[in-house]
Amino acid sequence: MLSKIWRYSHFYLTVSSFLFLFLAAVSGAFLAFKPIQEKIQTQHIENSEDVSVAQLIDSLENKYEEVLAIEVDKNHFVSASVFSMDEDTNGQFYINPFDGNKIGDIPPESDFFKFLTNFHRSLFLKTPGRIFMGIICFLLFLIAITGLLLAIKRQGGFLKFCSKIVNDKSIQYNHVALGRLSLIPISIIALSGVYLSMDRFSLLPETKASSIQQKSIAEHTIPFSEFPIFKNTTLKDIQKLEFPFSTDEEDFFILNLHDKELKIHQKTGEIVKTTYYPFTKILAALSFNLHTGTGSIVWSLVLFLSCLSILYFMYSGSIITFKRLRSKTRNNYSANQATIIILIGSENGSTKRLGKILQQALLRANKKVFIDDLNNYKNYPNIEQLIIITSTYGQGEPPSNANLFLDKLKQTKISKPFTCHVIGLGSFAYPKFCEFAKEIHRQVLLKDKINVLSKSPLLIHNQNYKQFRNWALNWATSLNFNLEIPKELSSRKQKETVFKVIEKQNITDEYDETFNLILTAQRRKKFMPGDLLGVTPPNETSERLYSIGKNTSGDLLMSIKRHSHGVCSNYLNDLKPNQELKVSIKRNKEFHLPKKKKQVILIANGTGIAPFLGMIHQKRKTAITLYWGTRTKASEELYKPQILEAIDKKTLQQYNVAFSREESSYNYVQDLIKRDEKNIAKILASGGTIMICGSIRMRDDIFILLEEICKNNKLSPFETYNTKGQILTDCY
Repeated sequence: MLSKIWRYSHFYLTVSSFLFLFLAAVSGAFLAFKPIQEKIQTQHIENSEDVSVAQLIDSLENKYEEVLAIEVDKNHFVSASVFSMDEDTNGQFYINPFDGNKIGDIPPESDFFKFLTNFHRSLFLKTPGRIFMGIICFLLFLIAITGLLLAIKRQGGFLKFCSKIVNDKSIQYNHVALGRLSLIPISIIALSGVYLSMDRFSLLPETKASSIQQKSIAEHTIPFSEFPIFKNTTLKDIQKLEFPFSTDEEDFFILNLHDKELKIHQKTGEIVKTTYYPFTKILAALSFNLHTGTGSIVWSLVLFLSCLSILYFMYSGSIITFKRLRSKTRNNYSANQATIIILIGSENGSTKRLGKILQQALLRANKKVFIDDLNNYKNYPNIEQLIIITSTYGQGEPPSNANLFLDKLKQTKISKPFTCHVIGLGSFAYPKFCEFAKEIHRQVLLKDKINVLSKSPLLIHNQNYKQFRNWALNWATSLNFNLEIPKELSSRKQKETVFKVIEKQNITDEYDETFNLILTAQRRKKFMPGDLLGVTPPNETSERLYSIGKNTSGDLLMSIKRHSHGVCSNYLNDLKPNQELKVSIKRNKEFHLPKKKKQVILIANGTGIAPFLGMIHQKRKTAITLYWGTRTKASEELYKPQILEAIDKKTLQQYNVAFSREESSYNYVQDLIKRDEKNIAKILASGGTIMICGSIRMRDDIFILLEEICKNNKLSPFETYNTKGQILTDCY
């Protein structure tokens, strides 16, 4: 409930200030370059801030008839107001502190930055505008705080806030990760803006300056350059020094330091009065510097990046909100009419997409179906099938629309028995993979009148649509009806590239027909082994994805198993050398060969070897071991030349193969993993990476084996290595 409050607060605060925050961020990004422009002017003299006031006064007195004042700005540029008979050196100008020479006139403020400053402060609305921008700064601070609380909730508590954020490749990950990085600078921008607005309108508590009066007791007159205060004060300590207008002893030097003002006797050099600035004034000066970046190139760049971050948060927040709104469901039947109930647990709305696809398919099959959030669970009078599809939030917690479900499950009396199916969506990158779905399954098993057919819930990694679709089709078949479910999720069509077939090899045995395609692009196209190739057959709308490799010539390599009724595999199999096809390359950085790992194990079965055929030829200081399971020795011949070449070039250190349809000691790739248990445990413990490509069934078996290997060799739990990113998968 508390998480929901913070989420709504975060949303409504952002919406209410969206336009003005956008304008402030854009103008602020430009204004961040003003201090940089000022800092890099030619008036800068290296180490000038270490010159003593006494040394500067001595230089000026020898060069000009009369000195009126000296000022040091935030960039440590020194200007002097002097009177001189020479018109070129009369007035106020920048000087060289070491010799007092004029080095340039003080330039007028840029009209562009003056325009932006006025716009940024008040939107040209004068006093009402400045009040309003102060309120916007306060709202920005509240947005940052509510965002912080949501991030803490997502990470699983305050103590885990700084722990690694699991990269689930979503825009929400970018939103949270960037938010954590920019939290402090954005909070400083907001608070300093609020403080400056309060200071501008005298809303701060009144504090008076404290003064200490002293009488001069010295009798002898000494030169200005011999005054102890001037000799012990450097230019970095002062803001301004005003000279006496006359020789009258009641006319003093006025020295403004950063925290106080000194009146100095012009004859003796003694401090006759010290006035300490109020804390509010010091804090106002600090707020101004922090809000504008004045005097610091580094902080100005931080402010610039923070403004860009604010703009990105608006973009990513809009996308996240749009996805949530789009996920809202409409029902053709009421909860009391429906025989099939679909309940969804989703934090950001993405999980609802699968539920809506299933709902629409059931409606096309003339089934009475109702879809809702898990939190709205109740007794359904006509229910026959309950399908629960849920993600897991943070570190094993329920999503915000499912946090009441378990309590409602215990409290609700069921009037009619029904069958329940639990589907969990998650990522292996999280240590508690699909933990909430597992907990639901455990609790459902304890309820009377609920029939649970499976011993464990269906757990889906990275929202694998094919796995979900296969389950839905099998479930419908078990109930004696058919479902029409799209073969692929609809998505924005990517830019296609024209490739030409330059080589094709087929291997056919009594079990399978497998073939390789080598493609070259008409125009140079960058890709890496492990990337995905999107292929849409003629007269089809759904795209098929294939994991790809790369041969030693830099051409794209595909390995495909032909299915007798497979539309895409038959389309590709019918291609001849020199024929062209349009495809799209999809970057898959999470399945590239690691650059800095000393040891990598590659595990594949069947055509899953395709990306590895490219990886074993990459020239890196990495010891690679390849494990592969196939059916027959004949099918091995399709890939053996490239494998032997890699061994010969020493880019592949070890090759292990298992044949499931031959007489051998090792029939499956799992047998090879069991055989080399000790070595695999050693590589895992030393930080090595295991990459798996092939069937989901093989991957699941390998995961079980790796769990056993970790236990047998007294290593950390397998989930630890998965969370660290040492286990990479691309399975289907």
